[in-house]
Amino acid sequence: MDKIIEIRGVKKMRNIKIIASLVIVAGLIFWSKRYWSGASANEGLSGDTTLSLVVQEWSKRVEKYPENDEYRYKRGLELAKDRKLDLALADMNKAIELSPLNGAYYVARADVYMAKDETKNALADFEKAVEVEPRNEKALTSLGQFYLFVRQFDNSLKVFKKLETVNPSNTDAHFYQGMTLKEAGDTAAAIDAFKAATQVDLFHYNSLIQLGQLYSEMNDGLGLSYFRNAALADEFSDEAYYGLGLLHQKLGNYDSAIANYQRTIDANAQHYFAYYNTGYIMFGRENWDRAIEHFRIAVKFAPEFAKGHYMLGLSNEGKGLLDQAAVHYERCLQADPNFELAKEGLKRVKP
Repeated sequence: MDKIIEIRGVKKMRNIKIIASLVIVAGLIFWSKRYWSGASANEGLSGDTTLSLVVQEWSKRVEKYPENDEYRYKRGLELAKDRKLDLALADMNKAIELSPLNGAYYVARADVYMAKDETKNALADFEKAVEVEPRNEKALTSLGQFYLFVRQFDNSLKVFKKLETVNPSNTDAHFYQGMTLKEAGDTAAAIDAFKAATQVDLFHYNSLIQLGQLYSEMNDGLGLSYFRNAALADEFSDEAYYGLGLLHQKLGNYDSAIANYQRTIDANAQHYFAYYNTGYIMFGRENWDRAIEHFRIAVKFAPEFAKGHYMLGLSNEGKGLLDQAAVHYERCLQADPNFELAKEGLKRVKP
């Protein structure tokens, strides 16, 4: 009978989260020609009770010292947190008007532009931040992240190499070179870059996870040490324990895999991949009851998880419960009508 092991785990979700979060943390800013006075656009905010108390307090300082660029900047940050984007933009514009050579102000305004989906403006302004402060590490990091997000890998590498030159101890310089190289398909160079980050910081969590995942994809036991160090860096990391479990499973160390899947579940009780893969190991041992138990929990947390329903069908079929097997093959097909193995299973139990 055909079986399916789930080897993805949290890896792809984390990579997606890392790439997607680049836009949020990038700080991409545009050198806008539309200067708002700030004073007129954001006048009287200290008395606006719809705003947070923090914004109201900063507004008192702004109203007392309207030409203080730092106060404008600080209030703009708070307004952005509260999603008052137009008001935040007004303050950032005024701060830049008062202090046009402060790269941090451009970086801060980037978040506002990105929140407004004005990415073209954001990129232009972010480049301005690097122009006015060529050694600003935050600006360089953000520009490189933006290029990575839009998959301009050559530009991304160029920026992060410059960041490395500015500060060889900046772990972001090495880590994001690794992410760029990984996305570009140069696994060997990516590994070297991630290792460079861990040479700066032995417990650089993100680099350790990436190294563990890359070695795991190659079924190389070297990945185990990186996942272990990631777990030391964050003892509550479900992805580090899941990575350990998955690599042990690939290497045939099933008891160690089960132990680490349990640690994954201890850290994240709804980690359905850990339940699923534990069930898969139990299925391989023909321990139908324990397999069914774990697959049931997996689909409880992920009702549309077609593979979980398929393996429930297969486990019940192995146990001789053909009616229950049919139920789960049907549920598998409801989640994925093109799941051919479930169609074959259904034919076996309902000839």
